Amino acid sequence: MSKVRSALIVVIVAVLYVACAKLGLAVAFRAEQVTAVWPATGFAIAAMFRYRRHAVPGILLGAFIANATAHEPLWVASGIAIGNTLEAIAGAWILRRFAFDGRLSRVRDVVALLGAVIAAPVVSAAIGVTSLGFGGVQPMSALPALWWIWWVGDALGGLVFAPVLFVWSDRHPMPHRRGALVEASLLVAGLLVASFLVFVRLPAIGAAEFVVFPFVIWAALRFGPAGTASAAVVANIVAVWGTRSGAGPYAGAGPEQGLVLLQIYTAVGATTGLFLGAIAAQNRDAHERAELSEKRLRLAMSAGRVGVWEWDITTGNMMWSDELEPLHGLSRGSFPGTFHAFKRLIHRDDVARVETALREAIENNAPYELQFRVVGADGILRWIDARAQVLRDEDGRAERMLGVGMDITVAKNLEDELRQETRRRDEFLAMLGHELRNPLAPILHATEILSDLGEADRRHVEVIRRQSRHLARMVDDLLDVSRVTSGKVRLERKTVALTDVVSSAVDMWKHAIARHRQELTIDLGKEPIWLDADPTRCTQVIANLLHNASKFTPEEGKITITAGREDGMVVVSVRDTGAGMTDEIRARAFDLFVQGPRALDRPLGGLGIGLTLVRSLVEMHGGTVTAASEGGGKGTEITVRLPIATAPPAIEPVVATSRPARTSRPRRILVVEDHDDARNVLMVMLQRDGHDVRGVSDGASALSVAEELMPEIVLLDIGLPRMDGYAVAEKLRANPRCAAAVLIALTGYGQPEDRDRSKAAGFDHHLLKPLEPSTLMELIARS
Repeated sequence: MSKVRSALIVVIVAVLYVACAKLGLAVAFRAEQVTAVWPATGFAIAAMFRYRRHAVPGILLGAFIANATAHEPLWVASGIAIGNTLEAIAGAWILRRFAFDGRLSRVRDVVALLGAVIAAPVVSAAIGVTSLGFGGVQPMSALPALWWIWWVGDALGGLVFAPVLFVWSDRHPMPHRRGALVEASLLVAGLLVASFLVFVRLPAIGAAEFVVFPFVIWAALRFGPAGTASAAVVANIVAVWGTRSGAGPYAGAGPEQGLVLLQIYTAVGATTGLFLGAIAAQNRDAHERAELSEKRLRLAMSAGRVGVWEWDITTGNMMWSDELEPLHGLSRGSFPGTFHAFKRLIHRDDVARVETALREAIENNAPYELQFRVVGADGILRWIDARAQVLRDEDGRAERMLGVGMDITVAKNLEDELRQETRRRDEFLAMLGHELRNPLAPILHATEILSDLGEADRRHVEVIRRQSRHLARMVDDLLDVSRVTSGKVRLERKTVALTDVVSSAVDMWKHAIARHRQELTIDLGKEPIWLDADPTRCTQVIANLLHNASKFTPEEGKITITAGREDGMVVVSVRDTGAGMTDEIRARAFDLFVQGPRALDRPLGGLGIGLTLVRSLVEMHGGTVTAASEGGGKGTEITVRLPIATAPPAIEPVVATSRPARTSRPRRILVVEDHDDARNVLMVMLQRDGHDVRGVSDGASALSVAEELMPEIVLLDIGLPRMDGYAVAEKLRANPRCAAAVLIALTGYGQPEDRDRSKAAGFDHHLLKPLEPSTLMELIARS
């Protein structure tokens, strides 16, 4: 607060305090310095509460001036001024202590104010009369009686005048309703007339003063604390004027005693009115909050397309809120209000489900929750989500159901669209994988045929083979991350040794590590560690981390794989001395398609899906994965935590009997592939291995050639024109001349549902393109 404003507050508080004090001293009788009417207390407490320490100098100055001009020595006036100031400070402190709200709209606020105006004047009265006595202004014998008058004047002055100052300093003290101004005018006029007649005009009549009370109650009930406080001040001013003039019911007790009795009467009326006003304000606030809550609820129900219903189970009558009828395709007010009428709206295929759910809720006292379809009078199909609770009578019998209905048609339509979109996405990815794998297969197989070339040419062939494998791996990762994020991957858990998982992952990338002359160190501890996991997926996790480490580590860098136990978990860390991660990249390292800064040449390649796949697979196993790096160029450490498993029981070694090893022999092989390059290269590769090979490009030709060749092995593509591979396999199995043939699906479709379908069609093996030539030759040799 600025100094100018502080000074202005001091001056205004001092002037107003002097004015209030002079009004009170004007009705002093026994002692010029002591009065039963002291409005300055109410003003001082209100000022201190509103302006805190900024009001202290003004109260002190005003009290000193008022008393110094009341024929008192200056030091006596100073003592009284200090007492008045401490009174205001004490009163304001009490109010703050009890979280007082100046609007007086709570009963607790009225109680706090009563406590302040009763307790605080004790300080002022004690210091004041002591100053008068020791200053020789009043005899010591008169001090007890003066203390009582002083305390009464201050206390009742605070009770009558402080409330009106508090409530009228609020921005909206009066209720805003039509006709309030006219009603307030009639109230003030009636109060003035009644007060004037009782305290000024008419002769003293027993209990006549209580005629004023109905007006105070009227003010409290209709205008709340502001009306009560204002009515109390108006009535008090008229009553003090009349009593001092010798009129009214209290004039007979003498000027001073009459004023004391009048103030007590006023205190009772003011206190009663303040309590009534607070209760009325609380009720009004509660009513307004209830109305507001109802409006909000109705708005929320309308916006959320929700309605409330109640079903009387015994009579079958149903009550619907206004929002429910449009949700069922009905015009407002057209619902007959019976359970049978509601039942007619339910889609015929869902009626049984609704009745069953309702019956189970009633019989088992369970919540009723169901989604079903309705067909309204407009013929539009809608989805409703209904939820309800059974209400029972004192004997436990189901009496009513109270519930809500929500229109979820839009959500259901979006759900259907999302499901279709997901299906289209999966179909597209499956097709993409198939189309990308088809050209990779002949490329990889052609490199096998070219392996007999000279040393220089073999290096070029190895480049083709390596890049083909890299592209195949990116296709696999892309399809895998799509399946994992959509929840279509099923784990095949078993107890597996961590060493087996790590060894398999290292085998995948040892050629890349060797090519970059990187140093790989593996420390899995001395004791065996077992996992309850899908070994294929865990191998994929470690392989992806190892591939990343190799890709981002320069030549002759170091890669370390360590493992140990920690809090019942297996902790595997893959650490490298490579490019490292910035804080920004590390925070998003496991998000889809996130990579480090991308140079135009993209020397490291990749799609940014490897770590996303790692996180998804680890979390499916109930584990966690974190990344740590000290910054760019300082290497990275990826830590995987997986649940540990109990070691499997030891298995006694089995002594194998000597049997002759399988040797490859020429076989009659039928290759069915519509991709010409893939078919021709595969045939050449098989023929070089000594097999009798025939090749066709469609299913009908495959059946015709198989009749003549009686193949021992059939390499059969799934995505054939006109007749797919599944149909061809079924017909081959039905033909006695080739029913015993080994059917191998060689395809770009590798989803679990594709494998299940190939098995049902009669395939013995399901191999995914591009297939390593050595793997295919080994399978043929074993078949």
